[in-house]
Amino acid sequence: MRKVIPFIIALCITSVAFSQPKFEFVGSSVKDWGKVMQHDGPLKTTIKIKNTGDKLLEIYGVKPGCGCTTAPIDKKLLNPGDIATVKVELKIDKDNGPITKGIEFTTNDPKNDRIDYLLKANIKVPIELFPKFMNLGAVTLNQQMTAKIVVSNHTNKDITVTNVTTSNPKLKTNIKKGYVFKAGSHNSVEGIINTGEEGVIEAKILIRTNSKQNPLIEIPVRGVAGSPK
Repeated sequence: MRKVIPFIIALCITSVAFSQPKFEFVGSSVKDWGKVMQHDGPLKTTIKIKNTGDKLLEIYGVKPGCGCTTAPIDKKLLNPGDIATVKVELKIDKDNGPITKGIEFTTNDPKNDRIDYLLKANIKVPIELFPKFMNLGAVTLNQQMTAKIVVSNHTNKDITVTNVTTSNPKLKTNIKKGYVFKAGSHNSVEGIINTGEEGVIEAKILIRTNSKQNPLIEIPVRGVAGSPK
C-alpha cells in the first residue's frame, strides 16, 4: 500500500504536468475559392477551431493580414472539446490575378502559439487588357504603324460591340460595330495610325458594348511620332 500511494501521486503530477490546450482547425487550414470574378466579392467563408487538448484554450488574437479581410471570432475561451467559429469576409474589388491572404491566430497552445490560416483566390476582372495599354512605340511620320493588344472576356456571356470611336481621328482599329467578344475568349485588337505630326501620342480606343456590366471598353494608346534618324 505504501508503494501504491507514491505511484498514484507521481501519476497525478505527471498528468498535470502534461495537461495542455491544443489548437486545431476543423478541416483544412486553407480556403481556396479558385477562379472568381471581381464583382463576386466579398468572398465569405467560416473557420472552425477546436480545442482537442485537456486544458482551457485561450485565443489571444485573430489578426487578418490586410484591411481587406474581416474575421470576428464568437469566443476566445475554449474548454476541452469546445469549438469556436470565425466568420470571414474578404474584399476583392481592387484585386486582379492570384492572391494569398493570411489570418494569424495567437493562442496559449505551447505548440501552436502562432498559426496562420490562408485565403486564396484567382481574381478575374470581367474585361482584361494585356498589356495594360497599347504601345505604338516610335511612330514614323507619314507611315502606317500598327500595334496590338489582347482583350480578354472573362465573363460567361458574349459581348457585342455597338459603337467604336477614337480620341484621335488619325487612329483607327480593326474592331467594328457588331464584333462579338465571345465568352471566355481572348481577342486581338489593333491600333492603326498614320500621322504627319511629331510629338507624343496619347489617345484612346473607345469600344461601346451591349453589356450592362461592361458598357465601355477603354484602351489607352501611347507612342511617339517623329522622323526616322
